[in-house]
Amino acid sequence: MKLIGLVLCVILFAACKKDKDTVATKNINGMVYNNCTDSGLANVTVFLQDGQGLNESTVSGADGNFSFNNVQIHSNSKYEYVIYIPSKSGDGAKTFEYCGFDGARMYFNHDEADVFLKPRVTPRFLLFTIYCNKSPITNVSDSVRFYCTNYTFHKNVTNNPYRWGGGGYGLGSYTNNGGNYPMGKYIIDIDIWNSGVHTTKKDSVYLDWGANKTYTINW
Repeated sequence: MKLIGLVLCVILFAACKKDKDTVATKNINGMVYNNCTDSGLANVTVFLQDGQGLNESTVSGADGNFSFNNVQIHSNSKYEYVIYIPSKSGDGAKTFEYCGFDGARMYFNHDEADVFLKPRVTPRFLLFTIYCNKSPITNVSDSVRFYCTNYTFHKNVTNNPYRWGGGGYGLGSYTNNGGNYPMGKYIIDIDIWNSGVHTTKKDSVYLDWGANKTYTINW
């Protein structure tokens, strides 16, 4: 029984030692990283939380950098530190205020408080309208097809949609809308069939966070 008691005391002592709290004053630094452009993103509200009542916020600067100064960082495991950037669905958004945005939760512990943190986010554009104008009408079998591709976003977030497309067929003009997709540079690949003759074109457009733009394909 004495041996069992001794073992329990050792375990209890080790547990108490493990959970002993030490506090260090740290500056938490980082950058809001834009998955769509491989650069920092300005004017993003960033929160620092610890699961125990801490809830500070700041706004990223022109280069995307942010800082929380003189933060009390605890070693006790009950403190769960996280950089939190809220998301927005963007469903039905008509203005920049409600534009789609994929935020981030980035956890770090007491020993990682000096690491330069890079939470990754994906801002979205509101609407990109492509007009496929047909004039003059030459053949009912004429058609146009286009694809808009964001290669930078695809490189960073390989499992998410990064391309959208549309087109027009037969007689007349067509309007195609793409909305709430990741912002950034899109390569536009265009295929046109006119009276059996196939031609291709390539162009590009930059769609900023919250952008509402139009583009015309004359076929």
